Amino acid sequence: MKKGTKLYSIFKRKCPHCQEGDFFEGSFFSAKVKDHCEVCGEKYAKEPGFYQGSYYVVYALGVAVFVTVWTSINLFLPNLSMVATLASIFSALILATPFMYPMSKIIWANFFFNYKKQNK
Repeated sequence: MKKGTKLYSIFKRKCPHCQEGDFFEGSFFSAKVKDHCEVCGEKYAKEPGFYQGSYYVVYALGVAVFVTVWTSINLFLPNLSMVATLASIFSALILATPFMYPMSKIIWANFFFNYKKQNK
């Protein structure tokens, strides 16, 4: 993963525009997006309610977790009861939530911001 790719911005949690400034305020689990990049000055919200679109992304991430856990259980533990299967799926979704919500916001932002190399 090299600088200049959208995956770099997503997994390093960096500004989608310059990929140097931090995208979120606070800790790793924080979903509070900064107002603007401290390096390039890019404003992160294009309009009020901009990040409401990230709900579609978090839904897709939730479906991916659901399908992954369900498939894994059916492949590796085929005799597990339906109740245990559902409990496993919902446990995985609950555990993944603190990661998925911030991840959905930075994925959403990367749909609309493009990397532009900064001149120093």
